[in-house]
Amino acid sequence: MADNRLDMLGEVCPVPLLTTQKVISEMKSGDVLTVETDYSRTVRNIIKWCDDRGYVFDVEDKDNGVWLVTIEKK
Repeated sequence: MADNRLDMLGEVCPVPLLTTQKVISEMKSGDVLTVETDYSRTVRNIIKWCDDRGYVFDVEDKDNGVWLVTIEKK
């Protein structure tokens, strides 16, 4: 199982979602991706995308206005 990290600080949608989709598509089952973002709409978009595909995810409020979205590829 590989742990991947994606720094999307300062990026606004759709770039973080599109980048997340690309990285996830290249990962193997069981791999984990953590996306760091400071754009709340990115968090909502990634959560919806994960829900639609059945991915397990977790959202952590790292700092005021910075979130970590961790996604496990199945």
